[in-house]
Amino acid sequence: MIRSDLANKLAQKLDISKQEADRILLTFVDGIMTNLEKEGRVVIQGFGSFRVREYPARIGKKPVTGEPIEIPARKKPVFHASKELNALINRESKEVPIARVFVESAPLYVARP
Repeated sequence: MIRSDLANKLAQKLDISKQEADRILLTFVDGIMTNLEKEGRVVIQGFGSFRVREYPARIGKKPVTGEPIEIPARKKPVFHASKELNALINRESKEVPIARVFVESAPLYVARP
């Protein structure tokens, strides 16, 4: 599934235009990216958490020559799935995850200009 597929599903679910759905999706992703940059962690209950993991500098080897090279320190985003998401993916339980129950039962309100 790609971004446009997600936007299409969102548009159908919320009964809005695809352009509005794409803006909502981009705003959501931008919020995650901005918060990861500033605070290093984003938690979405029932789905999972994103965090920034720091990797120290180290010495590696060039694969062809075996010559040592310095690999600089870096940061990478990491995602950890929630118990509910893991259960859904692995079909560990017959119960519907809490997040899905909430989404399907909650009324959806979208502010329209």
